[in-house]
Amino acid sequence: MNTKFLMADSSPVYRRMFSQAVTELDKEASIVCVQSSSEVLDNIKNCDFDVIVIDLEIAGQDIAAFFKKIINVIPKALILAIAQPSSVSGKISAAAMAEGVFDYMVKPIYDNYSSNYNFVKLKMSEILAFLHDERNKRENLPIIDTALVNKTSTKCELQNCSLQPEIVLIAVSTGGPRALENILTKLSGEFPVPILIVQHMPSHFINTLAQHLDSKSRLKVKVAEDGEKVISGTVYIAPGGIHMKLDATDKILLDDSPPVNGVRPAADILFDSVAESFSGSNVLAVILTGMGNDGKKGLASLKEKRNCLCFAQSEETCVVYGMPFAVVESGLVDKIVDLDELSAEIESLFSIPKPNAKKIGNTH
Repeated sequence: MNTKFLMADSSPVYRRMFSQAVTELDKEASIVCVQSSSEVLDNIKNCDFDVIVIDLEIAGQDIAAFFKKIINVIPKALILAIAQPSSVSGKISAAAMAEGVFDYMVKPIYDNYSSNYNFVKLKMSEILAFLHDERNKRENLPIIDTALVNKTSTKCELQNCSLQPEIVLIAVSTGGPRALENILTKLSGEFPVPILIVQHMPSHFINTLAQHLDSKSRLKVKVAEDGEKVISGTVYIAPGGIHMKLDATDKILLDDSPPVNGVRPAADILFDSVAESFSGSNVLAVILTGMGNDGKKGLASLKEKRNCLCFAQSEETCVVYGMPFAVVESGLVDKIVDLDELSAEIESLFSIPKPNAKKIGNTH
């Protein structure tokens, strides 16, 4: 299949690097190079690009609005945001990633063209390999009866699905910031249990992501700290580059043991720890958009050792269907839910008083 790239950068040198790397790595790939935001918006109207590479300097002042326009036209495109080291800031990266940017890369500034080119080529090879794997998964995707998925045999089914979770666990990767914002901003400020999240993301973005979500949500959103006890109404995001666990007293333990499933933090580590040590019995696990199968093994442990209900994000609303697909295929999922409906599905498990008016922004 012909992979279609759009590369937007004001620098002719970088445009040449990316174009050369793509065509060298994949003879069948095509790439369109432009140098302005208006050209990006014009081109996406006429071609369903698979990958869009954008220098943040051409995005203008309102980066979030620019990427939102792109996502609205081509929601499945993988967007790689790039920037000069001097232009990199947490605020800029958070704004981009919150709107669905697939990945973020600091432009190489080595002393010679060859070194810079090799850096770019490596990044393009990773993206092409990822696209190849995702296409293979889709081509071999089994037909899954959603009605049967909704009736998956679980401990909660024995209670007529009246299970009320005492903790919510979320596993998410590619496309996560946008999915998390969609869910967390809709949850009530009276949410009665803690929410623990493992988001695969470079460590220097996690603090900014937590601040961004905290400013948008009625709930308190923070980066998890070693030794703190989890409390209701608070969202804890695993720090970048370190595993997050929960002990028998419901305190967070941070663990720098080796990556699992190629990632650290790993949802499997969190899920396993809750299965083994959580003081409560009832757990809701939510598997969102992302590549790979992180969360599958840990979810099996939760199903075995706790009363565990699992929601998986629907394929249609995922940026990447890898992680939800892995748990759906395994038969561990109780319900497949569109992203826009997930917050309502989660809150339906609790008795939460409805506010008289919708609040906007953070009030804690």
